[in-house]
Amino acid sequence: MFKFNTWLERPFFKLNGVKIGKNVKLIGWPCIFRFPGSAIEIGDDCLIRSNFWSNLIGLYQRTIIIAKRGGVIRIGKNVGISGSTVYAWNSIEIGDNTLIGANCKILDSDLHPIDAEARNINNWDEVKTAPIVIGKNCFIGCNSLILKGVHLGDGCVIGAGSVVTKDIPPACVAAGNPAKVIRKLPGVANK
Repeated sequence: MFKFNTWLERPFFKLNGVKIGKNVKLIGWPCIFRFPGSAIEIGDDCLIRSNFWSNLIGLYQRTIIIAKRGGVIRIGKNVGISGSTVYAWNSIEIGDNTLIGANCKILDSDLHPIDAEARNINNWDEVKTAPIVIGKNCFIGCNSLILKGVHLGDGCVIGAGSVVTKDIPPACVAAGNPAKVIRKLPGVANK
């Protein structure tokens, strides 16, 4: 397993304008890139896994964190991400102590116009975006998809393979396609 300390990448992060906290650990080489006019902030004590052997559930890809077209990504403290994509054209916030399981996708836009004519002429102004907010102490199970405009309340759990298209309240377990609340958790949100 390849384990790197972020001091190796810090010059690249700084050159690219990515703000990275203290004690961030990278296992493997993630793709973290900020386009002009966008912002990425990664909090202290985060763990980002990008190597196949770093998560034995099996990672299909390296972790990809991209802010483009004015997008802002704010990742809190002590967040774990395994071989997942966080791709912002608008805004994605991930709260402290949240875990994002293997191979998840968090996308705050449709990435392409829905209308065929707009898509054929690459009219990017037609792409719909909406901010995503993931609360503190959340757990997102492997292979889940979080779509634009979703707010996940503090302490919620998203079941593996779920497609989240609507808000999930705090301290709930949600699963399915589309994800629905299947039970409430006692007192998790405030810990």
